[in-house]
Amino acid sequence: MNERWLLRVYDNERAYVAELTGVAEIGRQQSKDETQPSHTKNGEIWRVVIAPLDETAISRRHLEIRPQADGQYLLTNKSANQGVGLPNGQELDPGASCTIAAPAVLRIGSKMLRLQTVVEDAVIGSLPNATIAPGAGSSLLPQLMTAAMARTGEPAMESDQLLAWIQAFLGLLQSASGSDDFYVQAARALVDLVKLDSGRVLFRAGHTWHEKTVQTGSRVAFNQEWRPSSRVLNNLLREKKTFWQVPDARAGASTQGVEAVVAAPILSRTGDVIGALYGERRQTGSQPMRPLSQLEALLVEVLASGVAAGLARVEQEQAALRARLQLEQYFGKRLAAKLAAQPELLEGRASDISALFVDIRSFSRLAEKLGPAQTVEWISDVMNVLVQCVQDHEGVVIDYVGDELMAIWGAPEEQTDHARRACHAALAMFDALPALNDRWQPILNQPIQLGVGINSGSAQVGNVGSKHRLKYGAMGNTVNLASRVQGATKHLKTQLLVTDATHAALLALPTPAGQDPEEHSRFATRRLCQVRVVNIAQPVTLLELVKFDQSTSAWAGLKLGYEQALEAFNRGSFRQTCRILGRIILDNPNDGPSLLLLSRAVNCLVVEPKDFDPVMVLEGK
Repeated sequence: MNERWLLRVYDNERAYVAELTGVAEIGRQQSKDETQPSHTKNGEIWRVVIAPLDETAISRRHLEIRPQADGQYLLTNKSANQGVGLPNGQELDPGASCTIAAPAVLRIGSKMLRLQTVVEDAVIGSLPNATIAPGAGSSLLPQLMTAAMARTGEPAMESDQLLAWIQAFLGLLQSASGSDDFYVQAARALVDLVKLDSGRVLFRAGHTWHEKTVQTGSRVAFNQEWRPSSRVLNNLLREKKTFWQVPDARAGASTQGVEAVVAAPILSRTGDVIGALYGERRQTGSQPMRPLSQLEALLVEVLASGVAAGLARVEQEQAALRARLQLEQYFGKRLAAKLAAQPELLEGRASDISALFVDIRSFSRLAEKLGPAQTVEWISDVMNVLVQCVQDHEGVVIDYVGDELMAIWGAPEEQTDHARRACHAALAMFDALPALNDRWQPILNQPIQLGVGINSGSAQVGNVGSKHRLKYGAMGNTVNLASRVQGATKHLKTQLLVTDATHAALLALPTPAGQDPEEHSRFATRRLCQVRVVNIAQPVTLLELVKFDQSTSAWAGLKLGYEQALEAFNRGSFRQTCRILGRIILDNPNDGPSLLLLSRAVNCLVVEPKDFDPVMVLEGK
């Protein structure tokens, strides 16, 4: 049943009125969080709270009232031990039901309830067509102009009045949509242009209408206790059309103070009713109230469509801003601006890239020591620094995996020097460690250490997320190998490793005549070994990379001696390998790669391998 009915709840001299449709359940609060008194709809049933939680003479779910097709009301006492007082002086026992006619007075505990059917005393009209959602169809202005000039029994709109309306509509579209002034303009236009006594912008939250703004004419005082017509708004919700209501002269009652109202729906881009533009005209004095016309209703609908269009524009702008901010988080401001102009750069394709993985050493142990809150603060600080190093060299951070960061160069924007940029970014990360350690070493009781691996080659790049959430990424053997190279820094006891592919890409960059390629690139490298990593069959040559200005004569001697020892080891000359490394370690006792290669050579002397393979096999990642 959709018939409207009223429930008035009397508590001493106070009264609470609930206008309802369909079934209602009356009782006290179920928890202190539930508002009292109140009426809210839960699915198809209204929940009416009439007493506080501690008023135990009224059950939480005491009485159900169900309208019947014949105009009667079916009452069901749902309380386990409390009765309901009926009009005839009898009691409706717990669990019992009966049917009564309205109006009727009931009693629950100390509360008196009056149940009555709403008698409609007004005529309601509507525009013939449902309102069009913003962006879903043509403008209403041509309809307005046609209706304004038509001779349909209603006075035609004067040309200057029509012009004023068009200007108001266009002015609303050009104003700051979503601002308080935007809503004021819309409500004010109902008063100034449609000559209504008040205009309001209402928005719907759940089952309740909330007033956003109100504007009134000079002859109407502001009413703090104002409530909208539920009949008009319910029709508007159901049919998504503009409705108006005027007093019915056939009702015979005086129309003094009775409202004529008009309401046009404000629709979202998806066609849902999110609000209404609501206007009233009141009977004042002895002069008859001028009725609302279909033309005036169309004017209100045009204005409501302007509000909807403005809100839709705000929604689009906010979505575009969120997308732009997301792009900037991934790519930095410069590249984000380019991608906004050339979105095709984000499409999936094969690109030549350099991939970098960086890992924070001993993260799990340190995180356990710090605790969750301080760990988040620490990792956020470190990651902010590392990300800045990537973005300073125009790279793209594409993933975080626990304490590991992944970045690429060469996509989505092509960069012929992607290997150089990746290596500069890696060295910048190590340059940033002293400042980080100034902040965190007193807390960690040890310095922060990083492991970085870089590899270059072809990869498939593009959006690896979904249409709802962008996640730009790279996939393929190049990326997988870069991750394994980062893991190899732990095995080789060094901090920064690059593959021979990255090294070749560095050397391939143009170098001025007569200048050392490494000096030109500002890098120096030491070939450490060949390794075979997990799930990748082809061995890869790994090189340690340092700044060129760190490659002193001591470094040059270490590089030369180590690479000689590596060549001897690869030939199977283990004793020669040990002799060379013995001299190196005397001057460089903490050189991890030298200690590891010496250990491998000694093991081969102790247990001579049958089928010697100089390639080092890394079992873990």
